[in-house]
This record gives sequence, structure tokens and C-alpha cells, in this order.
Amino acid sequence: MGFKPLTWYCEPAAYGLWGQAVESAFGSYTPCAIDSLVSTISHLVLLGLCAYRIWLIKNKNSEAQRFQLRSKYYNCLLGLLAACCTAGPILRWVMGISLFNLGGKTGFAPFEIISLIVEFLAWGSMFVMIGWETRVYIREFRWFVRSGVIYVLVADAVILNLVLSVKDYYSGYVLYLYISTVFCQVLFGILLAIYLPNLDPYPGYVVIRPESLDNAEYEALPDAEQVCPERHVNIFSGSREIGLKNLRGPNHGF
Repeated sequence: MGFKPLTWYCEPAAYGLWGQAVESAFGSYTPCAIDSLVSTISHLVLLGLCAYRIWLIKNKNSEAQRFQLRSKYYNCLLGLLAACCTAGPILRWVMGISLFNLGGKTGFAPFEIISLIVEFLAWGSMFVMIGWETRVYIREFRWFVRSGVIYVLVADAVILNLVLSVKDYYSGYVLYLYISTVFCQVLFGILLAIYLPNLDPYPGYVVIRPESLDNAEYEALPDAEQVCPERHVNIFSGSREIGLKNLRGPNHGF
């Protein structure tokens, strides 16, 4: 009774060929386990990282320093590749291409539907982030996003290795579509990892450099004495003047 949700989510009966095609402890649950634990989780991580970086870019009250790209051509190339990666899960959904259904049955199991949705959202958020970066660029959190892309590429390698182990069960266009999507993701990851853009100050934004005020040197006034008011103040001068006024009284004048 307790396994009914898992059976509904994975539909092992529709993926029974996996228990015969690969040697795995999961048996017919192999595609569900690998796709959910590897691909879906990695894309969820990437989605969260991209969403947070978008928030940093849009939030003007954040401490992130804002810049403008000197050249936007490289970013446009990254945006084009991110759009291709976003289109991959959409095409599989529209064309009804199940990556893990070896029996030729149309439709998707719930785990594959969720995986496609998460993958689409992850790369869609990456596309949106690249679009925002063409307007406003920040250095903060960019290496975390790049680490998330590497995590996704590792997950892609695991899924691709699994798919190639049963490639005889696939038709040519299914493999072609999936390998093309993976190729775009790998190319995107490489170009993003080596990307160190030239930046200019953002118009209307003053870059604040953190400097310690305690270590700041005293700057002398031009053509003037180096005056330190605290040095010339006598601690007793103020109290002596107040005392003299009290002794003279309110009606006493000079």
C-alpha cells in the first residue's frame, strides 16, 4: 500500500525492459531512480542558483556592485546557446519523445514529466539571467552559477552513459535530439567557464570601494595649516567660561 505512490510516479510496468537491458539494482525502476536523483536534482540546484543571481541583479538595494558589459556579443552567444538548451525539453514534450521508454509506448511517466519541467525552468532561468546580464552585470555569485552548470553537465554524462548502453533500442532521431541538447549544454558550460568579461561602470552608479577609514591618511589642506581642532581644545576652557558667567549674574554686562 505504501509503494503505490512510487509505482504511480515511476510506472515500472511501462519501463520493464530496463530490468533486462541493463544490470542495475533498481531493475525496472532504473530510469526513474537515475533521472530523479541525478538529472532532476541537478537542474533544481541550477534553477535556485540562477533565480538568486537574477534577484541580486534586479534588487538595487543589494550590496552587489553593478557594471555594464563593454561588449555584448559574447553574452548574446551564451544567450543563444541557453535558448537552445531551453528548447530541448520543449521539443521532447511536444513531439512526445520519451527518453526512457524503450517499449515504444507514447506518453510520459510522472517522473519524466517533472524532469522535463524542471529542466525547462532551469535553462529558462539561465536564459533570463543572461538577458539581464546584457543590461546590468554583477560579479557576485557568478562562480556559484558556473559550478551549478558543471553539476548539470556531470548529471548529463551519467544519463548519456545510461542511454548509450541501450542505444540499440532507440530510433535515430531520439538519440540525435538528446545528444544535440547535451552538446549545446557542454558548449555553453565551456564558454561560460572561461568567460571573464571586460566591464565598465554602470551609468549613474558609483562603485564603492571598501576601504578602512582607520587606515586613511590625513590630507593637508592646500595653503593652510594642518589644523587638528581637538589638539587646541582645553577641556577646562568651556567649564571655566560657564562658571564666570554664573558669578557675574544674568544682569551683569561687559
